[in-house]
Amino acid sequence: MTTPALPIPPALAQLDIRDVLGHMPGGFFVYHAEGDESLVYANEACLRIFGCDTAEEFEELTGNTFPGMVHPEDIDAVEHSISRQIQTDEYFMDYVEYRIIRRDGSVRWIEDYGHYVSLDAGGFFYVFINDATDKLRERTDELERVNAELREAYAREIEHRTMLRNALSQAEAANVAKNTFLSNMSHDIRTPLNAVVGYASLISAHGDETDRVRAYSDKVLAASEQLLDVVNETLEISRMESGHVQLAESECSLSELIMQVRMDLVDLADREDVTLECVIEPLEHDRVLVDAVRLSHVLMQLVDNGIKYSPAGSTVRLTLAERLDAPQGLASFRFIVADEGIGMERSFMDRMFMPFERESNTTASGVQGTGLGLTIVRNVLDLMEGELSVESTPGEGSTFTVDITFRQAPADIAAEAPRPGRGRGPVHNILLVEDNELNREIACCLLDDAGYEVDTAENGEVALAMIERVDPRTYDLVLMDIQMPVMDGYAATRAIRELEDPTRATLPIIAVSANAFSEDRKRSLESGMDAHLPKPLDIHRLQSLIDTVVR
Repeated sequence: MTTPALPIPPALAQLDIRDVLGHMPGGFFVYHAEGDESLVYANEACLRIFGCDTAEEFEELTGNTFPGMVHPEDIDAVEHSISRQIQTDEYFMDYVEYRIIRRDGSVRWIEDYGHYVSLDAGGFFYVFINDATDKLRERTDELERVNAELREAYAREIEHRTMLRNALSQAEAANVAKNTFLSNMSHDIRTPLNAVVGYASLISAHGDETDRVRAYSDKVLAASEQLLDVVNETLEISRMESGHVQLAESECSLSELIMQVRMDLVDLADREDVTLECVIEPLEHDRVLVDAVRLSHVLMQLVDNGIKYSPAGSTVRLTLAERLDAPQGLASFRFIVADEGIGMERSFMDRMFMPFERESNTTASGVQGTGLGLTIVRNVLDLMEGELSVESTPGEGSTFTVDITFRQAPADIAAEAPRPGRGRGPVHNILLVEDNELNREIACCLLDDAGYEVDTAENGEVALAMIERVDPRTYDLVLMDIQMPVMDGYAATRAIRELEDPTRATLPIIAVSANAFSEDRKRSLESGMDAHLPKPLDIHRLQSLIDTVVR
């Protein structure tokens, strides 16, 4: 059913339709829907869009057909779109976008709104067009901007997911490593602890058999040292991972440090029937500024590993040599620890410095350890800006090489450690300041067996009062615990140093404390103590320290 046309108003009937169409700002044209789709009419605005001044120029450019107006690459898609749209709804304008080629050869984008009508003379399309190049360019730019933002967001999402996957993988790997560590740690703690408890029970059961008690006691001491190593390494790596470790540089003789490392480990080497050699090549700069405690720890860890993993009858060699490539004011050195031990596989060498890693556990290797020693070595050398390289062949041994540079010690700086002795002569009478009754009893027995006369005080305040009350020459030495109620060891030491009597104020004081880190030693010295000895109390180390402090 055809909708009846509305009547034409008189005013509209008087209009010249060509004049109206000619003055339209946008392009308008009509073309046949059949045949070659020739144009029936095109207004002046349409000519301007195509860059033509006359109808003849426009006809020459387009062939006076609709297909001639559309870019050759777009015509098929345009006609397909128009056909699809007019079949969908006869009352709406169809809309297409396509390119045209202007008379000057430039290419422009067109917006096309058209409609199909069927008249007695045939089918026609009437079309309104507009140059949409600038608008489409802005839209394209906006789309490109949005696409760029989407690509960036997608890239961030991919990066975030990758980070999450990596974090998950690292967390899983860390969890596996820690579970393995805890398993090994449980074994490594319980093994020496079982020995301590077991041999203590045997000592109690065979107290009247001197030889057996002595043998059991030696084994208790060995197991205790193993247990202490496990605790020390675990605490050290925990502090390093939390970022609480700082270097405390002081003047040090490297040759003396090397010889001290040998003295500390020669008994272990003798027990393992391993020869420990130290080679010190001529040094131009023996005295340097270095954290001697941590450097000694590094070397002792490497030498200790060499001894433990070497067979009886073999040799472990520690070598020190100075390199000649250091800048002015600095001195470069190479420390080499070479053993003839079991060596390492390449697969383990790639992960040997990771926390909790061991090539084989204690049961397989027969060597006690947490797998933290080399991690600590690496972390300390990183703090010192040193380099560590390793060469190893399974069954033949390993060579660890440390290259490190220190500041040269000024000629006019006196060594800070050890401190100058108090010069008070031999030590006979000792004041032991210790709040723990069990620790106090053990220390008294050890000191008594070593030939010292011992008085005790349960905190710093009591110790200070005793020193003020007795004759100034009563005590030759104070062994001072740090963490105590009422008055701690630091406060007590400062109070002693402030006494008016110079003999009392210069009384030698050695810290004996469970606070075992280098920062603790530094704090002890800053408070006025002469030396710092970590617990558990080792009577041999104490006697050596006394000889150094009181001389």
